[in-house]
Amino acid sequence: MNLWIFIIILILILPPLFLYIRKIYAVRKVKKMSVPERLERLDQIASPFGFKYKLRQDLFTSRFDAWQRDYGYCSVYDKYAPLFHMIFDCEPIYFDYEGSTWLLELWKGQYGITAGCEIGIYKADHIVPREERADTIFHSAPKEQLPVFSFSLMQGLLPICRLCRKHWWLTGFCIGRYADPELLTMKVSITFPCEEMCHAFLEGMLEAGYRYEDVYVSEQALFFTFDTPHSAQPRLSRGLHRAWIQFQNRVLIRLFLHVTKPFCFSLDRLLLLYEYLPFLFRYMLKLRRIGKRRRGRP
Repeated sequence: MNLWIFIIILILILPPLFLYIRKIYAVRKVKKMSVPERLERLDQIASPFGFKYKLRQDLFTSRFDAWQRDYGYCSVYDKYAPLFHMIFDCEPIYFDYEGSTWLLELWKGQYGITAGCEIGIYKADHIVPREERADTIFHSAPKEQLPVFSFSLMQGLLPICRLCRKHWWLTGFCIGRYADPELLTMKVSITFPCEEMCHAFLEGMLEAGYRYEDVYVSEQALFFTFDTPHSAQPRLSRGLHRAWIQFQNRVLIRLFLHVTKPFCFSLDRLLLLYEYLPFLFRYMLKLRRIGKRRRGRP
């Protein structure tokens, strides 16, 4: 009997002791690295996930050559996103231009333990009837037809991030931050390759429910604010299911902040997590997309 008691005590004590020692080792390893070494290391391990870290704003953004570009986009991704702890407002805007139907979509909200926003542009290879758009897979727009995206994400009066780049999918994700989608506002500007494309998109905005007074147009550039979506939102992102997912997200954020003490910046927290609990790091960097990537693990 005493032997069994001893074995049970060992089973209860050894795992926490192992994790405690492992964390001490991981914290020391991160602290020994210089800032340039930390940045290089984090970009090295985050690159296969399609993201890169920006120190100045302490956030992650999508790479232009991200693997997600191979998958395009479809409304089913928005529909099932809450099952992957993503609760966001989405605004799909469809427009016809040069013999094809295009999709330019905006998102803002909570992605697991990450708050942020996205804007992406996609293209079908033909004109898609309105009743078939929701079931169509749109492919990432070709490089020569990409607009310049610019957005500022605000949580109330507090600025969260600001990015500007010619891109097919521009994102800003702040890890360890919580935000309800309705409290986030995106101030957006889009500069299209030509005026014709800009005005085609404006027609799509009007079709989606925007008014002329909601949008400012200057030649091939367009400016507007995305706060309350005009589009119908996925059913799973509403009601009790949404409240339950958001509760889980808040718990996960607190757990993440606790586990990654004593660091404050996402750069240090994520490197600690990678050295301490690498499987959790890999889970967290799956910030977007439901499909599986094709590259090997970092």
